[in-house]
Amino acid sequence: MIENDPRRTAQARLQALQALQQAGRLDEAVAGYREWLRSGDAAAVGPLATVLLQMERDAEVAELLGPRVREAPANGEWVVSLSIALRRLGRLDEALLHAKRGVELLPQAVPAWNALGVALLETGRLEEALAAFDAGLKAVPGHPALCLHRAMTLRRLGRNEEALPAFAQLVRAFPQAPEGWRGLADVQSALGQVEPALRSRERACALAPNDPDIAFERATTLMQAGRALEAARLIESLLQVRGDRAHVWVVLARARLKLDDLAGAKVAFERAHALDPDDAMVAHFHAALSGELPPTVETDYIRNLFDDFADGFEHTLVEQLAYDTPAQLARLLQRLGADAAARVLDLGCGTGLMAEQLARPDRVIDGIDLSPRMLARAREKGLYRDLHAGELIEFLAGASATWDLIVATDVFIYMPDPGACFAPVFDRLSPGGWFGFSIERSAGDGSELMPQTGRYRQSPTGMAGELAARGFVDVVREPIVVRLESGKPVAGELIVARRPGS
Repeated sequence: MIENDPRRTAQARLQALQALQQAGRLDEAVAGYREWLRSGDAAAVGPLATVLLQMERDAEVAELLGPRVREAPANGEWVVSLSIALRRLGRLDEALLHAKRGVELLPQAVPAWNALGVALLETGRLEEALAAFDAGLKAVPGHPALCLHRAMTLRRLGRNEEALPAFAQLVRAFPQAPEGWRGLADVQSALGQVEPALRSRERACALAPNDPDIAFERATTLMQAGRALEAARLIESLLQVRGDRAHVWVVLARARLKLDDLAGAKVAFERAHALDPDDAMVAHFHAALSGELPPTVETDYIRNLFDDFADGFEHTLVEQLAYDTPAQLARLLQRLGADAAARVLDLGCGTGLMAEQLARPDRVIDGIDLSPRMLARAREKGLYRDLHAGELIEFLAGASATWDLIVATDVFIYMPDPGACFAPVFDRLSPGGWFGFSIERSAGDGSELMPQTGRYRQSPTGMAGELAARGFVDVVREPIVVRLESGKPVAGELIVARRPGS
């Protein structure tokens, strides 16, 4: 019998230190691993790195593993742990190199594929990240971390119809994991499934009742469900622990707007603006509540707004807010004789609701929009000849083509001065061509930026006058209800004008 077998001694030591980890006595475990390491036994390196990663002491992991990986580049466990630490430290290029090496060394190991996928995800290489998670799941089917990150990647790609069943399957298999319910709620919310999203938020909160971020997400969904008072109260309870974050103040401000508490909303937006003065949406609403109209189109605000809104846009606007302005404008154009137009330009085309009303075999329709994700939705419909990403005035100024009909529905509600585009529209219309658009009707003679919605309202009389001043003729106005807002109709008008014939 061999006394004092070093292998048995090392195994016993490892078990004792792992027991400390499992009991949550992490500092003691680290001290024990470091003492073991000082004895010259490299067997302590991997377990020490693991517990340091658990404690998010990533700089210590990089210091521990960097030289050792250079000396032993074939140790896959060390390579993967080093990749994770470097990624958390923001050293993404190095992390990605080590992650790729990790899957070469450990092609059947979940941590290796997960490290690679997450590194790709954080560098914005989403399709490659999805492929990495798929490869990991091929090696280890059904692993929860890989399933979660794969579903999150689909969400980031905007493929919410695929992300929805992925998250649903995840929560069925692992119902006690709050991250799965959070992801499911995100997708449901994006798809306009508000009540299911709220139920998923509540499941996540029940599983992690002390997590302020999960509570905040529930507040945002309460807002989406129209329960502004509950949302405001919940966010107010979170300010002590999350009051240093601009987005928390933003949602509180939006809730107070819904409650017609303009003074409270102004205070909340001022706090958000102080915390993040570069946020376009915060600046927009801060201006609205201060009574200051921005001088130009706020492209960043609009692009971000509709990129976030793209997946649930049609469900929310059409089914919940009774929006049918495109159909109303199409009927008016037909009555006025504009139906003969063979070439159409759809300004601010969004997901293609206007094209659905105007499409026919002998007509070509082009579109322009600021939001790439809205354009992606429009492209799926196959109704447009060309789709362009950009700001519409710049597009019109740089275009050489002409169209017989130019339309803009629900576009000028995001522009402080729609009249600025009338001249370039006139220039891009063929002789005798038509221009039709919608506005929300203001109470006065000028533009109003409504703090409750962040949208502009304009004077129909003023718009008609500007059209005439730009050379348009045969101006026609038709009052409409644009949409519902908090269950109440929003007054608007359709305005159609024509460029004189040659």
